[in-house]
Amino acid sequence: MTERNNFLGRTHKQRRQWLALCGASTIALGTTIASWALDDAKPAVAAGLRGILPTDVPNSLGEDAFAALEGNWKEWAAQASADVAKFYAESTADVGAQRQQLEVLKKKLATMEASLKDARYRSIHETLFSLHSALGRRVALAEAVLDTLALDPKKAATARLDGARADLSKSLQELEAELKTVKNGPAWLSYVRSSEIVSLVSEKKAGKDALPVLTAVQSKLSPTETTSPEIRKFLEGSRFVALRQAVADFVKVTAVVDQPVDADKLRAELTNLVASTEKFEESRSTADATAVRKAFDAVRKASPDGGDRVASAMATHYFNYNLRVVVSEKFLSRIANHTQTNQGPVHDNVLGANVNGQQTTTATAGVDLKPNNNGINFNITLNGVSQSNTTGVTEDATVFTSGYHRFQAWKPVTFDGTKFIPGQADISVAANNTTTGVSTRASGIPLFGGIADSIARGEVENRRGQAEAIAAQRLSSRVLPEFTQEVDKKIAEMNKDLDTGVNARLKKKDLWPSATSYRSSDDEMRANLRLMAAHELAGGDGPFTSVPQSGFVVAMHESLFNNSIDRLKFAGRTITEAELKAELEKSFEELLGRPLNAAKKISAGAPPSNDPATFIFPVNNPIQFRVDNGLLTLVIHAGLKQKDGEEDIPTQEITVPLSFKIDGKNLVIESGNVGVSPVEAPKNATLQIARSGVVRTKIQNALPTRKFDRSVTIDKGLQTPVAVGINSVKASGGWMVLTFE
Repeated sequence: MTERNNFLGRTHKQRRQWLALCGASTIALGTTIASWALDDAKPAVAAGLRGILPTDVPNSLGEDAFAALEGNWKEWAAQASADVAKFYAESTADVGAQRQQLEVLKKKLATMEASLKDARYRSIHETLFSLHSALGRRVALAEAVLDTLALDPKKAATARLDGARADLSKSLQELEAELKTVKNGPAWLSYVRSSEIVSLVSEKKAGKDALPVLTAVQSKLSPTETTSPEIRKFLEGSRFVALRQAVADFVKVTAVVDQPVDADKLRAELTNLVASTEKFEESRSTADATAVRKAFDAVRKASPDGGDRVASAMATHYFNYNLRVVVSEKFLSRIANHTQTNQGPVHDNVLGANVNGQQTTTATAGVDLKPNNNGINFNITLNGVSQSNTTGVTEDATVFTSGYHRFQAWKPVTFDGTKFIPGQADISVAANNTTTGVSTRASGIPLFGGIADSIARGEVENRRGQAEAIAAQRLSSRVLPEFTQEVDKKIAEMNKDLDTGVNARLKKKDLWPSATSYRSSDDEMRANLRLMAAHELAGGDGPFTSVPQSGFVVAMHESLFNNSIDRLKFAGRTITEAELKAELEKSFEELLGRPLNAAKKISAGAPPSNDPATFIFPVNNPIQFRVDNGLLTLVIHAGLKQKDGEEDIPTQEITVPLSFKIDGKNLVIESGNVGVSPVEAPKNATLQIARSGVVRTKIQNALPTRKFDRSVTIDKGLQTPVAVGINSVKASGGWMVLTFE
């Protein structure tokens, strides 16, 4: 019997129940199918970093990168590599799992940091720092992205407005405190409508309520062409500038704080930022740096916190200082060391006695660093001894005295980043007089002579403290004015050299730093500078370096080289090898203000070429530098001009790895294997092989291995020339670190 006959053979009631069951099943099935269809049409919202991070592990964090750690580190490196791979894998789509994996990677970073500070692992420090730098900036940015995505828009907006309000209040209070110390200063408070701002800030009114007043203040605080010189001078004071910035920030935040957050747009902008940074990591090009800056600006506009979380990560790893200098106090003292000896007669009247004789004073200048986190503080010191042999004559006696007086003079100086500011000099004297003989009218007379001499000695001893105080005062009045005059003269010369020399040359070359930081401790001074324009990127977190006791360290990030070379404007030019070298040398000489002879060349690995190259530079990234794995790699994008009507060689990417080695008294800079590859794939592979050979030969001839005397002598203006030499060169994680001693 067929299924149809079975159905027809049932009763009406049975058929109705079966149809009802089928109908319900059909509806259920239809609902399920519809549900599947909707799921296919609208996939689940991506969680956390899923879809934002690249799915492939970056080359600098791949298995090969970690495999460079061998021996006792091999097992740790393998696990670290696996942890990095797990982080980038799609299996960590859950936000909680991503957070957990970030903590795992942070522990790996902590292990590397501890080892980088441990001299026992010095042999692998370059490899460790390369891995630490590459991983550290990815972890920081990924965590900032997660934090940004997790923000409550309303709470973030409130916090942002409160922060701008607090900054405005602080700036106004600092301005008020300063104006109270200035004659007619309080009148300026009315000019900036201080009381109205205080009311708006203290009452925590809605930001938009404050806009009319603050917009008016913003206008008043901004000098124009019609502003009088007197008012302009006031408005250019640091406190007015700070208030103007605080007002501008408050107005800017208020204008956007009520705007709704587009979650999809925010996610898209964060994805673009991560992709842009990864592209820059590979290319180091100015164009890709510009793309990162644009992506970052877009994130700032789309984020409820104004991009503060992401900005913190970017500031540490992409907008940081790219020149760091650490100088030990002992080295500064070597430079400042100056010893002077003066001899002369003594003619004085001390406690009623006419004193005559000879004195010899020997003093040595030095530097004593003082702690300061917002500048460099130091004392210029003068330590010395004044020795004298004198005869003091009164009506009753003649006293012979030997003086041995120690003194220390000091004058505090602060460097604020633009100028040296001297303080008030002072001096401390420890006077010591020794009576070497006494003669009276009765000297030599039996019995009475001895008594008279003893009385005279007692009187001299009673007045010894008073006499030493007078000696200290006399010495102070002689040494301190001369010391003050000499230091003030030197400070004036240093400020003039800064203003018209170093600073002027930096500004002329467009190398003026966009950010600086100076600080000092009891043992060393640190100067951090950043060369970065609005379309560029700069340094990362600083290298782990220690300064030699009697030397200094210079750490330069590859961004310093790349941003500097861009300013030499080789892009789009056709230039010979000789012209390129001449322009580079001229630029350095103009920057240094003297001939480029600091490093004396000893020998070259190859004679000059009889057929020098002529470079045809493209308009983008003609010359780049990359620093990693112990090498400074020169990357040249250029074609080569050919002679005798031959077709010019099109743009090639030429890589020249340069290694540095200390060999006795020499610094050896050795060129490695030159790599040549076409920027655009050639139609004729055989022709490209020939072109690569030509390019490689010319570059090898232009950059042979060279030896330089690694020591130089600093003698300008010094009493005793100071010899200093490079004792190590490290290249890792984007940083080139030179240690001098």
